[in-house]
Formats: sequence, structure tokens, C-alpha cells
Amino acid sequence: MPSMQQRYYDILMERVRVDRFPSGQLLNRLEATIFSSEQMIEYMDMLLEKVDETWYPSGALLDRIDRMLRLAAVAA
Repeated sequence: MPSMQQRYYDILMERVRVDRFPSGQLLNRLEATIFSSEQMIEYMDMLLEKVDETWYPSGALLDRIDRMLRLAAVAA
């Protein structure tokens, strides 16, 4: 059985995954639940898929990806 943290993360990931334009608040909540490198990789893959779905991705989404990549580089 997954931990409560994993369940919460999974719920938020699903909401973000199915929403074409997820809110910044929802993305912030999801980022705050990330506790493992596996979750970080899954989250970044999902964000990159969202950017790849359109020719004109949101600047805010691109900034978020850049910020998360910098955080991952610092943590490594």
C-alpha cells in the first residue's frame, strides 16, 4: 500500500496530467509534495510532455521547468 505522501502526490499528478492548463497553485502544491528523485523525474517528464503538446507553450510553464532543473542540478 502506498504511503499517504505517495497517494497525495499521485492524486495531484493525475489532476495536473489531465488539465491542459493546470493552475500555478496546483503545480506549487504538487512540487511541495515531491520527496524522491523518482517523483521529480515523473513530474519533469509530465511538464516536458505538456510543453511538447503545443507550439506556443506557456512562458510560466517554461520558467517552472527551468527552475525545477536548476533545483535538481543543485541537489545532485
